[in-house]
Amino acid sequence: MSWVQSVKRALEKYEVSFEETGRGNLVVKPVENPQIKLIILVRRMQFSFERKFEITGVLEIPEERLEKHDKRQLLRRMLSESVELELKGVLRRSVKASKWSGLASLTGINMPEEEGIMRVIGTKDFEELVKRGGGDLIEIFPSIIPVELFETYLMASDRGLITSSLVKKYLEDPQSISWIVRMHMLYGLQSPGVVQKAFLTVVNLLKKIEEYTYTTLLP
Repeated sequence: MSWVQSVKRALEKYEVSFEETGRGNLVVKPVENPQIKLIILVRRMQFSFERKFEITGVLEIPEERLEKHDKRQLLRRMLSESVELELKGVLRRSVKASKWSGLASLTGINMPEEEGIMRVIGTKDFEELVKRGGGDLIEIFPSIIPVELFETYLMASDRGLITSSLVKKYLEDPQSISWIVRMHMLYGLQSPGVVQKAFLTVVNLLKKIEEYTYTTLLP
């Protein structure tokens, strides 16, 4: 059984649709949340024979919600609030939050004076969600590349000049706005129970970020 079939079997109890991409990855769409989709992939880690299992949730902000807002300014604010959550420990897991490492390759992004999304991440229920998910690292950031190229961005081990140029162009004139929750899990495909927990965690984290977006960023 392929890893794609294994993931489908693990998630078949939920109301979702499945789509396999040309690159052999899996796109899962919750029926009750059409603005959310998840890209699931298994790939080799750079300079290693180990494989990594990833679930990346995408929350697309509808165009009608953006009509009165400057997309460029909004994207830059979202980037300034982007974070990484590193999970440590086995029996008693702890969560360490830090600035998203992807910001290092970008210019002109300043951290906000207020805490922004960190107020959400710092809540007890958000932290418990992260701990239950089973991931080793969770990144929360906005998409910085055209949606049709996002899968390529996720799979690239080296961004390169072409990708950097696309990102720079997108930052100046974003066509759409999306939040990304990317969960990294080491050691390849996980058991059905772990896949289910990771799936539910990413979906629920996106729901909390959606609430923050509509109450604070786009009131």
